[in-house]
Amino acid sequence: YGVRPTADLSFTDHVRIRMTQQHITAEAIHRVVEDADEVIEREDGRTEYVGVAEGRTLMVVVEDDGVTVVSVWDRKQRRPRRQ
Repeated sequence: YGVRPTADLSFTDHVRIRMTQQHITAEAIHRVVEDADEVIEREDGRTEYVGVAEGRTLMVVVEDDGVTVVSVWDRKQRRPRRQ
């Protein structure tokens, strides 16, 4: 998917709480968004980035502005939500 520069990413309070709870670093989130293994464009305009960072497969959800990270989780520790 190529490299996407992420110096401009911002994190919501919700994401900062999840990062602390799950021990996910900002660097890991940047790494996943910059070099994702899978990119999913959602109908609501948000984008999901899936990639490996720090030995974990992470899902990072970015708002339709392309800058605001609204959710993050370790895919191995969370069941996918129902469609």
